Amino acid sequence: MLPLMLLLAAACTGKGETLSPAGMDTFPAGDSSQGVTIRIISAAPSNTEIIAGLGLGDRLVAVDKYSRDVAGINKDLPEIDFFYPNFEVIAGLEPDIILTNEINTNGDDGTPFKFLDRLGIRVVQIPTSNSIEGIYRDIALIAETLGVSDRGETMIREMREAIESLTAQGRTIAEADKKRVYFEITPAPNMVSFGRGTYLNEMIEIIGARNIFANVSGWFTPGAEEIIRANPDVIFTMTNSGGSLRDREDTTAELKRRPGFQTINAVQQNRIYTVNSNWASRPSQFIVLALSQMRAAVYEEE
Repeated sequence: MLPLMLLLAAACTGKGETLSPAGMDTFPAGDSSQGVTIRIISAAPSNTEIIAGLGLGDRLVAVDKYSRDVAGINKDLPEIDFFYPNFEVIAGLEPDIILTNEINTNGDDGTPFKFLDRLGIRVVQIPTSNSIEGIYRDIALIAETLGVSDRGETMIREMREAIESLTAQGRTIAEADKKRVYFEITPAPNMVSFGRGTYLNEMIEIIGARNIFANVSGWFTPGAEEIIRANPDVIFTMTNSGGSLRDREDTTAELKRRPGFQTINAVQQNRIYTVNSNWASRPSQFIVLALSQMRAAVYEEE
């Protein structure tokens, strides 16, 4: 699918135009002959993926530790702490802007990076989106803030086209044939899943399936009995992008060993699939790849 390939190519280039921090609300593209560049710190992996996808990976001067595997960035960039940033180190990097996320607040009222405003460093907090439309807005906000709105529009358009295509495929599944899905974010003993009001629930619906916990709101910890009683046809778990085949096999084996899970249709029919955790758990352009992975697992193997 062409839009997916374009997204991958954009994420891997890490190249961008020269930008000019003009003390404005955004950083408009500047004259490359002037050699002026904008220096960016990203404090969340979803922000980093979007920045790299916009072709500005080479403008990053530091990232959080979870951004290490993002394509299109320098793997030797300094690392900053998610919740307890070292202001002296950050000041020494001389960034023009820091893009944070609601996950950096650690339950507090505001971002721990807010004090950097006093040093003349602009801090912009990106929302943690619970919907696909919200992800589009995040991309547009980051692109506008960094002065590349046109690139953001292109990225969003390609995402919409890919998701509309997958949605059309999902609509071909008759209601009686829709697979019932349990999606496990973290494994036992502290299982985490989700219900309505999350973009992952939207993704299950887009591929023409049903979330067994669609009647629950947001993120929550289900009990084993609830999962067994719901009897899903398909189980999704997450694996790191760098996870080995053995890691994925162990995830499946652990699920099958759980008391009572042997009665679940998905276990009996060996329909347990791993989804790339970075693609699925980070609200960025790469949810498109997770969607394709999910769709293929649920319906193309039949």
